[in-house]
Amino acid sequence: MGMIFLTADERPFKEGDFIISHDLNYLPTAPSTTYIVFKNKLKEKEILDWMDVVSFRLVYVVDKLPKLSKTTKEKIIIHESLNPTTDSYNKAIQAIWKYGDRQYVYSLLKETKTPLPLAVAWMKANTRYDAQKWRRMADVMFTLPDTYAHAIMAFCVHATGRNPQWPKGSNKKDLIEPPLFCRDSDLYAMSILNALPEMRNEVRDTTPKEEQNIIRKTKETILEWL
Repeated sequence: MGMIFLTADERPFKEGDFIISHDLNYLPTAPSTTYIVFKNKLKEKEILDWMDVVSFRLVYVVDKLPKLSKTTKEKIIIHESLNPTTDSYNKAIQAIWKYGDRQYVYSLLKETKTPLPLAVAWMKANTRYDAQKWRRMADVMFTLPDTYAHAIMAFCVHATGRNPQWPKGSNKKDLIEPPLFCRDSDLYAMSILNALPEMRNEVRDTTPKEEQNIIRKTKETILEWL
């Protein structure tokens, strides 16, 4: 019997043999293989259904912890990335703009292990556009240890001595969940679907009908030249 993990950061689990998918498309029964599954809306029932099937490791990557019973929590492992110390993060992030001692800011970001996506959201809301700074961030984010990005935040952002503005939340009505074979980061998934009937038919063939909420469910006829 294997183990099920819930995490917001899949990087620690990318060791040895692993398979990454948008949904659980394969039975998680291969020996010594980690199945990393990105799931937007994870339900407790799904976790329980796979509990006795997993042979090694099944890792669900989620944005926030779903509602779980105490019994289920005792049977799985919840990664520390889903149990953030919010107060520490806020203190470290606000220090980027409040304090002139940049070495202190850097040590605070490093000690609290401030998540990069969270810090970047604050930077976008409070920092004037600087192409050089964002190029540096792009060079190190998610490829080098987070301390490199923390250093850029500490030493390339100018302190204002004031509390930063909170970043604006996204409008949930504008968010569209991508098809199963697409990642959340695929910027052109909807453009491709709108342009190619072949891709829309593939979504209809491979996606359950109840999840085909971004296209018409009726299959399209494609005319081809002989």
